[in-house]
Amino acid sequence: MREEDAMAPVTSWASDGIPSVSYALTDHTGRVLASRASHTVYYSASTVKLGVMLAAVLAAERGEFGGAGLGAELECRHEFVCGEVGRGHDGDDVVAETFVLDPDDRDAAFPPDGASASVAELVRMMIVRSSNEATNVLFDRLGAARIAEAFALCGAASTRMERRIGDPCAVRAGLTNETCAADLVAIVRALVTGAVTNAEHAEWMRGVLAGQEHPRIGAVLPSGVPWGSKSGDVPGIEHDVAFIGDGDARRYLAVCTRGFEPEQGREVIRAVAGALQTVAG
Repeated sequence: MREEDAMAPVTSWASDGIPSVSYALTDHTGRVLASRASHTVYYSASTVKLGVMLAAVLAAERGEFGGAGLGAELECRHEFVCGEVGRGHDGDDVVAETFVLDPDDRDAAFPPDGASASVAELVRMMIVRSSNEATNVLFDRLGAARIAEAFALCGAASTRMERRIGDPCAVRAGLTNETCAADLVAIVRALVTGAVTNAEHAEWMRGVLAGQEHPRIGAVLPSGVPWGSKSGDVPGIEHDVAFIGDGDARRYLAVCTRGFEPEQGREVIRAVAGALQTVAG
């Protein structure tokens, strides 16, 4: 392979092929310590799942799952309604088209159809190993409006989740999921500080993020530094957002990239995180 071919920008449905790198680093109060194009909007990939987690916690706090809270059980499934169920001109229900995720997007460890999992378990699957099936089950239970409300409470004005993961009908209808680096740090800060939830749930969400199995930023942090994160990727897109440290020393870092091969994008994230460690402290 020629060197120029190996380094060619990646073009996909989520990437226009123009390489782009954005980041935002804040302190524990949200004060910006370093940034670059932090309000540039990208396809969110799996980072948008942070809003689903927050919406689930808020629903539990409001009693929408009954007395079981996050322990409420939902039915697991691998097939989902494609787009929205409508009604015909005569008022009859329209037979809904359904979809299953592409093989590369499936969670091999997701429970079988008809099994039950608690909301808390589904959130962990969604964040820790980025289960798309868990995300879609929660999305259907919570609804797009609840998730939009969660992002609004964090002040994440450029972030939206309008559709299920992998929903081809919604994609054809122009619905998308988007975010930016500035929003991602605001979301994670709101999650882990208890700014929009009670302290118990904030601690629980910190623990969920700390279980991340696909670290980018966390991979270059010194041993012993507490951290938690949510990464996301699709062809041409690689993102990560993390909290780093504890208490007043805690920092929040998000890095968003577009137009790179997977390992190139991940190396960009690691390089930015490594370079900013002196700022992060």
